[in-house]
Amino acid sequence: MSVRQLLASLDSCEITEWIAYDQLEPFGEQREDLRVGQICSTVANHSFSPPRKPRKPTDYMLFAQADHPETQATLLKDAKAQSDLIRQVIFGVKKV
Repeated sequence: MSVRQLLASLDSCEITEWIAYDQLEPFGEQREDLRVGQICSTVANHSFSPPRKPRKPTDYMLFAQADHPETQATLLKDAKAQSDLIRQVIFGVKKV
C-alpha cells in the first residue's frame, strides 16, 4: 500500500490509535527482536554454570529503546498538533 492510499483510507485519529496500540502491545520488528533476545539470553545464561554476568534480552536486541532514548513517544496536548507531528514523522507530510 502506498502512502497516498494509506492517507486516503486512514485518518490521523486512527493512525494515532495504532501508534498507541503498538506502545501497549508491540508488533513487527520490535517484538521479533524481543523474542530473539529472550532466546539468546536464555541460551547464554544456561551455557555458563554459574553465569558470570546474567544476560538480559536487551543485550541481544539491536534496537532496544533503552539504548535509543530518541525513540520515546512525544505526546502533545493539542490533538491537531499531535496529528500534524505524526503525519510529518511517518509520511514526511507538512501541516495541512
